[in-house]
Amino acid sequence: MPAADPTRIDLDALIALRQQAHVLDLSSRPRVMTDLAGAHASGFRGRGMEFDDYRVYQPGDDLRAMDWRVTARTGTPHIRLYHEERERPVILCVDLRPAMWFATRGRFKAVCAAEAAALCAWAALENRDRVGGLSFDDSRHVEIRPGGRRQLLHWLHALSEHGDRTASPRSDALAQLLRRLLRTARPGALVGLFSDFRQLGAMESALLRKLGQRVELILGFAVDPIERELPPAGRYPLIDDSGQIQWIDTSQRAHRDRWVEHYRLRRGAAESAARASRAHWVELGTERDPVESLTAALGRRRQIA
Repeated sequence: MPAADPTRIDLDALIALRQQAHVLDLSSRPRVMTDLAGAHASGFRGRGMEFDDYRVYQPGDDLRAMDWRVTARTGTPHIRLYHEERERPVILCVDLRPAMWFATRGRFKAVCAAEAAALCAWAALENRDRVGGLSFDDSRHVEIRPGGRRQLLHWLHALSEHGDRTASPRSDALAQLLRRLLRTARPGALVGLFSDFRQLGAMESALLRKLGQRVELILGFAVDPIERELPPAGRYPLIDDSGQIQWIDTSQRAHRDRWVEHYRLRRGAAESAARASRAHWVELGTERDPVESLTAALGRRRQIA
């Protein structure tokens, strides 16, 4: 379904996505296939886990559940037992920094990211999870804590109004977001981060790995076709936010090679961070319907006859 206006985040369009979200599978399953090399063995955990009790270790138990303090105190190996929460917190984060307000085909990357997050939010709500959201740019964060339908609608409204395209770039905006999530996201939560992952350096990758040890992660990589590869040699007009036309020249081979290499490195860094954090990877091309991208990476909900 095409966006009402591909250059802005439209509240009515985000709400209408509820009709398509029922096909998206965010439930627990043993394996998720993505377009990264190989398969992720983690799978969605489905619900958060809360501590219940201790018991003596038995052969075959997961060593990661070992409680070393109780083991040391009693002299006998003990593990921690958990029970499932009735509801899983789901937090969807959307990058609205200036570089996201761009596209040569389809939706702006910011619009694509917002719609992908909204689809996940509606699917999670249908799955009886508690849904919250967080949007950020270079000047501020807007956060809605996980809750029910009212909180979801509040977040979608805030998302449609958020986004300062003129803010001065900050090199630590993504790191600040990840630190915030490490403070607020409960263990066992599902966290989705939809961004083009610019300024993803060693520090941000380390924070993602740490976050991935606590929560289930979806990383949605927003990208426009021109970022993957420049069009054929020639001069092309681009219109900036002020309506001015800027021309780019793609005829120089050295420039084309640098462009492709820059994208290869940026995508490679994001993919490496996804693997290290055991995240589910979704490529969100601006020329493609977000529901197609999400179902291709995360799967479709099975219909019960």
